[in-house]
Amino acid sequence: MIRLYQPGDEIGINALYEKVFGKQRSLAEWQWKFETFPESSTIVVSEDDGHINGHAAFLKLTARQQGTELSLGERVDIMVDPDFQGRGIYKQIVSRMIEECETEELDILYGFPAETAKQVFMKVAGGKDLGNVPRFLAVNKPGALLAAKVGKLKAIQSPLDKVFSMSIPKKSRHQLRELGDRLAVVDMLYGRFENQYPLHAKRSGSYIQRRFLDHPTKPYQVYTLEQNGYAEGYCVLHEETKENGVSFATIVDLFGPNDEAIIADQLKAIRRFTKADVLNCWAVPDSPRYRALKKAGFFHINSPMPFVIKDFTGTGSYDELADWHLSQSDVDSY
Repeated sequence: MIRLYQPGDEIGINALYEKVFGKQRSLAEWQWKFETFPESSTIVVSEDDGHINGHAAFLKLTARQQGTELSLGERVDIMVDPDFQGRGIYKQIVSRMIEECETEELDILYGFPAETAKQVFMKVAGGKDLGNVPRFLAVNKPGALLAAKVGKLKAIQSPLDKVFSMSIPKKSRHQLRELGDRLAVVDMLYGRFENQYPLHAKRSGSYIQRRFLDHPTKPYQVYTLEQNGYAEGYCVLHEETKENGVSFATIVDLFGPNDEAIIADQLKAIRRFTKADVLNCWAVPDSPRYRALKKAGFFHINSPMPFVIKDFTGTGSYDELADWHLSQSDVDSY
């Protein structure tokens, strides 16, 4: 039976999630993802004799483009119990999800699916592949990377990193300051700069609170980027240390003037500020951020994330990657 979510389903949904993806997810994280963070969410399940064997959902968010408001949905957690595959469940839950999108008058459904899921989604939902989003890296401490791969090089890690640090940009006009409870600053920044960006998820102080500060398991650091004590942008960082000991800082979100030179200066300030060995960030090709990342010493390492949409507007206005502003904040898993 294909139906919409009912209270209590989250237990079976989380059990299916662990079985399909091999990762545990707490009830608190499920609640953040489907109840706290999005403006609303819609969940479709497949049930057989009281057992949830299929799941598809979208998180509903408001988007903006040059003053126009649109309703976005991020497709998430489309999964079928391996013991029930081959019965057409995937097609059924995706088809029902698309029906719910239309019922709720969603303008665009988007996602970053794995290759196999992408092909099925394109076929069943009639979606469009807009291409892959580039990922950039900046290495702050190459000695740490080398030592992680070749243990014998650990002895030269510190002196190598010290020498390399001389090449990291030392000067920038921006300084980082912890946002704290100054959520109104985000509202101010968004009001100033939103019209400089193509289609994007709407930012606000409440968005920052729900998306990052209220996350039950992931620690995010939110900073304003300031000149002479005045905020010119903000950034959200997530830092983690891998099993090999290398520390990574992800620039999950960065918002301010959509100006190549200013973004490059802000990125240099972030590089100088963080203690991480390596930084990574996304950027849409040929955008001001894409060019700014190169100016700030980042390099395009790969393009791992396919971006697909189902456009219900029928306008064709959002069918190119350049029509979008994307960052890792647009993916619920970051």
